[in-house]
Amino acid sequence: MERRSPLSRAHVARTGAIGTVAVSLASAAWGQTPAQLANALRPATDPAQELQALLNVQDAEYRRQYFGNTPIAERMLLDYGGFFRYGFSAIDDSQSRSQYLNTYDARFYARAELDGFARFFGRLRFEYNDWNTIGDFAPSGEGWQVPIGELYWAELDFGNWMAAQDGLTRSWSAKTRIGRQFVFWANGLSLATYMYAATADAQADIWGFSGLVGITAGHDTTDWDTSRPGYSTNTDRLYLGGKLEARLGAHVPFLYALAQWDQNAGQTVLLPEGVSPAFQVETKFDYDSQYWGGGINGAFDSQWVYRVEFAIETGTTLSDPIKHDPNLPPDQLGRPQFSTPILAGAGLLGASWLARDASDARIDLQFLSGSGSANRLDSGNTYGGINPGTTDTSFNSLGYVNTGLVFAPEASNMAIPSAAFSFSPFKGNEVFGDTRFSINAFLYARLDADAPISVPVNTGGSNLVGSEYDFNVDWRIWSDLNISMRYGVFVPNTELFTDVESEPRQFFYVGATYAF
Repeated sequence: MERRSPLSRAHVARTGAIGTVAVSLASAAWGQTPAQLANALRPATDPAQELQALLNVQDAEYRRQYFGNTPIAERMLLDYGGFFRYGFSAIDDSQSRSQYLNTYDARFYARAELDGFARFFGRLRFEYNDWNTIGDFAPSGEGWQVPIGELYWAELDFGNWMAAQDGLTRSWSAKTRIGRQFVFWANGLSLATYMYAATADAQADIWGFSGLVGITAGHDTTDWDTSRPGYSTNTDRLYLGGKLEARLGAHVPFLYALAQWDQNAGQTVLLPEGVSPAFQVETKFDYDSQYWGGGINGAFDSQWVYRVEFAIETGTTLSDPIKHDPNLPPDQLGRPQFSTPILAGAGLLGASWLARDASDARIDLQFLSGSGSANRLDSGNTYGGINPGTTDTSFNSLGYVNTGLVFAPEASNMAIPSAAFSFSPFKGNEVFGDTRFSINAFLYARLDADAPISVPVNTGGSNLVGSEYDFNVDWRIWSDLNISMRYGVFVPNTELFTDVESEPRQFFYVGATYAF
């Protein structure tokens, strides 16, 4: 059976092709290795979703800064608006065949603020995806996207509320927010996704505390376990976390604890789906994890900004229901599942140099790495997961760190250095003054050549997986009209890919946004 690897796997961003894979298994089940069966459940993905994940993070940061710096000139502040966006994407699949996507996106928001202490925000999303596909590429994001209610929350600022009563300014601050929101925890290593959540933030003197309790928002959360039914439309994971930080001048060290309970535990399914029961294995799912993290964010001077985060993952998961024995026929691969301990880790380092010149030039450096496990056939799945009687050292989370538009691997078993340069060379020009260019280069390497990564590749051989180069242009024509172009190309190490998968893969996006 010919194995088809995905375009990429982002942490929020995978599409389903299990039905197509199942047909292939039904026609050629005999003689396949367990690794091939596990890779068959690794669905195809598209970089357009990776781009959307990046836009979600940027949008959340923009809204945080905007709302935090907006003064209250009157007792009641009302604001509303929205934008229309059209985007066209040309996406190469794992065999370098182009797939095409037209995206029509309209979003409308409204917010109200009373006396600076009661804030309400809501945003509706009307998004339609029109795919033109070739071959067996099977995107899950076809047609109207759900839900329509993208964001809606209420926030109370207790410090401002007390100041509104007596006019006195407090030396502390405390606020809480509840509703459907985008949660970006620390620097995004352990959690960055849409959630139905209650959050709290408090600051006194140099000390700050953040708390979180919430559950993931199903259709806007893509699970790391893509062998589980509903991984991209029905992911329910409950989170509880707390973060403590100290503001020491320009440096802010922090520590956090974040616990996750799998609310999809108890699901049982015969995998692979769509084949004869003789070739199916009963698979159960239960992945509970805790993330013990810390780091520091800050600046050395007006030009150098840095961020550091590390996380240790503990917990338990169910073992692989298939035997790692390539000599067995598929109908004899099943075995009982057992609870298996998790002990994994990941780290993120980043630094930015700001030129502070007329072109607003900057250089961004980043390094992401996470542990993997040679006792797995797949870095995140239960089917093809960890061997019983071993410790799972593969790092999995619902975090998000930019690892490219095309390949976009997760941190597990990877070392990913990257460098970006961006500048606005036409400052002051009447037409092109608000045009910004950037280039980002990624190098992908495996920590353990015998362990899987989040994209199926051949095990053994070189640790080098490949490299990627992304080019971005943003042109603000008027204050309310913006043109964006994105181009990325992944250059694989052909040694690790099949002949039909060893060609460079490309991604192209152009979009126009009109805001009002």
